Amino acid sequence: MNSRVRALFGRVFRNTGYLLTGKGATAALALGSTAIAVRALGLEEYGILLLINAFTSSCSVSTRFQSWQPLLQYGGTAFKRADKSGFQTLLRHCAVLDGLGAVVALAVAVIFSQVLGQALGWNATAYGHMPLWYLTVVLFMNAGSAIGVMRLTNRYELSVLGDTVAGFVRFLGCIVGFFLHWSLIGFLALWYASFVASFVLDGLIALWVLAHTDGLKGFRLVNVPWLSPIQGLWRFTFSVSVDQALSRLASRLTVLIVGVVLGPQSAAIYNVTWQISDGMARPAQMMTPALYPELVALRDKRDWASIRQVTNRILQALGAFSFVVIVAAALVGPWLLHVLLTVPWSGTRTLLLLMTTTAILDLWDVPLEPILVSLNRAHQLLFGRMATMCFSLPLLYVFATLWGMTGAGVATLLSELGIFLSRLGPYLLMNRHRNFQNSQEDTLHPSLAKERNGD
Repeated sequence: MNSRVRALFGRVFRNTGYLLTGKGATAALALGSTAIAVRALGLEEYGILLLINAFTSSCSVSTRFQSWQPLLQYGGTAFKRADKSGFQTLLRHCAVLDGLGAVVALAVAVIFSQVLGQALGWNATAYGHMPLWYLTVVLFMNAGSAIGVMRLTNRYELSVLGDTVAGFVRFLGCIVGFFLHWSLIGFLALWYASFVASFVLDGLIALWVLAHTDGLKGFRLVNVPWLSPIQGLWRFTFSVSVDQALSRLASRLTVLIVGVVLGPQSAAIYNVTWQISDGMARPAQMMTPALYPELVALRDKRDWASIRQVTNRILQALGAFSFVVIVAAALVGPWLLHVLLTVPWSGTRTLLLLMTTTAILDLWDVPLEPILVSLNRAHQLLFGRMATMCFSLPLLYVFATLWGMTGAGVATLLSELGIFLSRLGPYLLMNRHRNFQNSQEDTLHPSLAKERNGD
C-alpha cells in the first residue's frame, strides 16, 4: 500500500468514526425522547405525532435533490484551485436545488395530507388545523448543500453537529414537556423547532467554513449567477436523486406488500428483522459518504492505480466483516428479535439469515457505488435500480404468497442481488481498461478538461 492510499484510508476511517459517533449520539437521544414523549402523551397521541412526522419526512425525502453529491462531484477541482467564481456558482446552484426540493415537498405534503389525514389519525375536529402548519417543517429538512461544503472541506466532525443538536433539542424539550404537561401541539412545536435548529446550524457552519477557507471567502447570494453551466450536471443530479428516492420507496413498498399478503404481525417481524440485519452492517455502510470525496480526488488526479488498490483493500476488509456479521446474526439475532417483538425463536433464524445475507450484499456496494458515481455512471445505477424494482416487487408478492415469511426473505435477497450485479457489472467492464477509458470525460470541470488537452 503506497503512502497516498495509506493517508486516504486514515482520513476515511477517521471521518467514518465522526459519522458513527454522531449517528450513535442521535440514536441514543432519540430513544430517550421517545420514552419520555410516550409517558407524557400516552401511546395513542405519541403514535399520531410519529405518523405526522413520518408523513412529512417521507414527503421531504421523496422530493429531495441529493445536492451534496453534485457539489462534491464537480466542485472538488474548483475548490482546490481556489476558483471562487466557479465554486460559488456551483454552490448557489446546489442551494437552489435544496430550495426547489423543499417547495415541491411542501406542495406534495399539502395535497396528500388532505387525502391521508384521516387515515393517519388526525382530523380538524379533534386537533384543529395543527397538521397544516406543521407541514411547513419540510422547508427545513434538507441542508444538503451545507453538508456538501463540510464534506468537501474534510470537516466531517462538523457535519454531524446539526443532527446531534436536533436530538438534544428534542430530548431536553421532552423533559420540559413532561413536567409541564404539554399537549400534542406542544410536542409538535418541539419537533418543528428541532428541525429548524439543525437546518440553521448546518447553514451557519457551512458559511463559517467558507469564510475560513483561503481563496473562497466572500460568498454572496445577490448579483451573481445562480445556475452552473457545467455539462452533465443536471443528468447527474437527476440520476443520483431519483436513485435514492426509489431506494427509500422500495423499502416502504416491500413492508407494505408483506403486510398485505401475510398480515400486519408478519410485516412487523419482517421489518424489525431487516432493521436488526441492517443495523449489524451499518458501521461499514457509513464509509460511503467518507469514501466518495476521496475517490473524486483520485479521479481528478487520474490515479487509476490507487482507485483499484482502494477498491481491492475495501472488498477484502468487507469479506472479513461480512463473516463477523453472519456469525453475530446467527447467535444474537433471534434472541434480539424475541426481546423486541416477543416472538418465539423458532422460525425466525432462517428469515434472519436471509435478511443478513441481503444486508451483506448491500454492504458490498460500499466501494462500488461511490466509484461508479465519481466516474459519471450514476445513470447506470438508476437504470439498474429501476429494472430490479420491476421484477423484485411482483416476485416478493408471489414468493410471500407461496412460502410465507421465508419466501419474502428469498425475494428480498434476490432483489438485492440484482442491485449488486447492476453495480458490479459496470465496474468490471470499466476495470478492463487501464485508465477506466471514457468513464469520466464528461464529468470534468471545464478548467480541468483544458489542462488535460494541454491548454
